[in-house]
Amino acid sequence: MLRLSRSRVISDIEFIINNPGPALGQRKWISKGTECSVDRHSFVGDIYSFHVNILQVRLPAVGSPKWKLLIIGEFWQSGEGESIHSTKWLKLLQGKPGDVLKWISMNRASVSPSMSDSVTS
Repeated sequence: MLRLSRSRVISDIEFIINNPGPALGQRKWISKGTECSVDRHSFVGDIYSFHVNILQVRLPAVGSPKWKLLIIGEFWQSGEGESIHSTKWLKLLQGKPGDVLKWISMNRASVSPSMSDSVTS
């Protein structure tokens, strides 16, 4: 079984929920049965800057979420704009990893490969 923290799993989740994704400037949307939201935080200084994107994906179920996860993207740059460090990581807040992986496998096929050309982050 794949681990949720693998970059392939993160990419699959992002690809699935961004087809169709939110309208430009929209922070909340529903995709493939999940409730999605994104928050963005930035700091720009003379020596460094960073940008953090926090994507929350929640599959609702009766009573409480079946699963809920965060995908955090961190992007650090020097004062001159050179990339210092970039990373993405996933944290499962509620639910079981197997349920998330099952959702991915069920929805990956429903997203047309031809749509991948129009996906923007």
